[in-house]
Amino acid sequence: MAKIIKTNSALDEPLEKRELEKAILEKEKKLNDLIEEIEQLKIDLTSVKQEYDVKVGRLYLKLDEIDLEILKFKKIEDLINKGFSFEEAQKIVEETLRKRREQIEEEYEKLNEEEKEIETRKGVSAEDKEELKKLWRKLAHKYHPDKVGGNEEMMKKINKAYAEGDLETLRAIDQSGTGNGVEAQTIETLKNKLAGLEISIKKIYRESELLKKSEWFILRENIEKAKKRNRDILSELADKVLSDIAKKENQVSELKKKYGQG
Repeated sequence: MAKIIKTNSALDEPLEKRELEKAILEKEKKLNDLIEEIEQLKIDLTSVKQEYDVKVGRLYLKLDEIDLEILKFKKIEDLINKGFSFEEAQKIVEETLRKRREQIEEEYEKLNEEEKEIETRKGVSAEDKEELKKLWRKLAHKYHPDKVGGNEEMMKKINKAYAEGDLETLRAIDQSGTGNGVEAQTIETLKNKLAGLEISIKKIYRESELLKKSEWFILRENIEKAKKRNRDILSELADKVLSDIAKKENQVSELKKKYGQG
């Protein structure tokens, strides 16, 4: 009897393998679809952020500059009331505000880089866009950190190249890549692989839910809804900030006149 049971187990093993391999293929397809979906969403949200930064964020940065100028005069006034001359007070205050001015300059530089990326994307031809998409999908399936042998830093590089329309970088990554090795064939390793795929799928679902709660996803949704009503939310936000800028520039102008700087 023991021999018959052993024989049946041996006969059942190829069937179990086939069933596991089929389940793995289905899960891999599901995982690949989810990877494409979530990585495209990340790229889309990055684009929304860049567009916001260029159209609205730059104006808020200008507002920060004006607020800093107003703060400068208030601090100068405090020092003058304590007996300092205007020149002495100005020198002291400029030194205390220097670091923030440098930060604002750095933020302007970042915005300039984002603006360049947006302009670069506009110049990509339809043919190159098609190849970019094809290569990006292929490399995302291979290097996504939730895949076996994935690489998070490489995935960031791939997404950046795709978002910037950098076809040469994607081609170089594709040509330099190596395979992930021979597929495991034992029952145990197949079961482990299937379990790993299920964990990765759940992880991406959780990550997707978090992205959909982010401010950039909500902004993107609002932008799309507004477009259907022939509204441009970013332009409306920009107009509001421009109005605030105009008011505060008048305030700075008055302060300059007060201290003979106008």
